Amino acid sequence: MEELRSKLSTLKTADMKAISLLEDLFVPVNFKRNLLLSSNLTGISAANLYYISNGLVKGVISGLKNEYCLWIINQGFIVPGSGFLTGIETNENIEVLAETRGYSLNLLRADTIARNNINMYRMLLEIYEETLLEGRKREIMLRMKKAADRYKYFHKNYPTLSNRLTLEQQAEYLHIDRKYFYNIRN
Repeated sequence: MEELRSKLSTLKTADMKAISLLEDLFVPVNFKRNLLLSSNLTGISAANLYYISNGLVKGVISGLKNEYCLWIINQGFIVPGSGFLTGIETNENIEVLAETRGYSLNLLRADTIARNNINMYRMLLEIYEETLLEGRKREIMLRMKKAADRYKYFHKNYPTLSNRLTLEQQAEYLHIDRKYFYNIRN
């Protein structure tokens, strides 16, 4: 629980009362490798906010013919892929790539308690904002036209993550064909 407390303490909107409330609401979770969490509204993760303290998970979305990697993290928050507040469904799923430890927050329960603590809402909003901004950084990386530039950016800005991923996972995350990926690595 110490890593969660430490992360919550870094939030600009954090205060001790809201941190304690959130700590009491987060439940420790362990995910086995190859577990798949559905993010649609009827799925297990639809109304949960996760904090990954150690592990490796990836978000994927199913298209008409393919599956696309949206994100991969080894530490940090995962917000629901489907709209918890908007009710908009997506085909996003969470795949566990390695044994993963973390915490889960039931947002329905948190919403009920946060009604009496506006700062807790502000902390949750900040978590969503941080996640959105991190997603923008990934989006910028993926918009780089040259695959070699994406590869360099990824290794420079995400060194811990790049060291945890297999070459195939890196190629998938960077949207680079595997055959070409091996050429740009050298």
